[in-house]
Amino acid sequence: MKSSSLSLPPSVRAAAETVLGGGAIREEFAWMSWAGTVWRLTGDAGVVIYVKRAADLAGERDRLGWLAGRWPVPRVAGFFHESGDDWLITHVVPGVPMYDPSIGWAPDRVATKLGEILRGLHSTAAVGCPFGVSKRGNVLVHGDYCLPNVLVHDGELSGLVDMGQAGLGNPEDDLAAGVWTLHYNFGKGFARAFLDAYGWPPMTDQAIEKLRRRYAR
Repeated sequence: MKSSSLSLPPSVRAAAETVLGGGAIREEFAWMSWAGTVWRLTGDAGVVIYVKRAADLAGERDRLGWLAGRWPVPRVAGFFHESGDDWLITHVVPGVPMYDPSIGWAPDRVATKLGEILRGLHSTAAVGCPFGVSKRGNVLVHGDYCLPNVLVHDGELSGLVDMGQAGLGNPEDDLAAGVWTLHYNFGKGFARAFLDAYGWPPMTDQAIEKLRRRYAR
């Protein structure tokens, strides 16, 4: 891992250094998406945190606080508004994204597990959830249920990331993302295993494609 030229506002860097325990910090660009830009910081003692920068991260911060204890989400270590953007510092959660080759799963197993995990997530009690819309048929959704955002360890769900759109919503929103991400990462042919594992009623090929197109990123 090479040191980067990451330029953090002084308040963000001071908070990161405190969480990491001081000493040298190894910085690595992690990823960039519509949700923001993320860096991985590792301290001398092996402590790992993530720093996310985007225009508005207050909603994700608040969702992480509410979801703690309900879903395996990162713990917030700091939040700042500097240089015109929000900066969210979170502790690392164990596991690797479900598309990671190190897992050693064939695509059909990934699809099945992705559906099983989502079925469990959607069964979470969400009484009093302040995010989304509370109405008949809505459940607690991730909001961007794609393979990079679902982490597994020892074959089981270990963490969920990019929680900025989580809240009460239509389960089809997460199902659409799941179908889209399987198609994007592995090609056609794995949506049915995902939907069957979730317990969704059978769908025609045309209906599955319509569901996939519902996810727009």
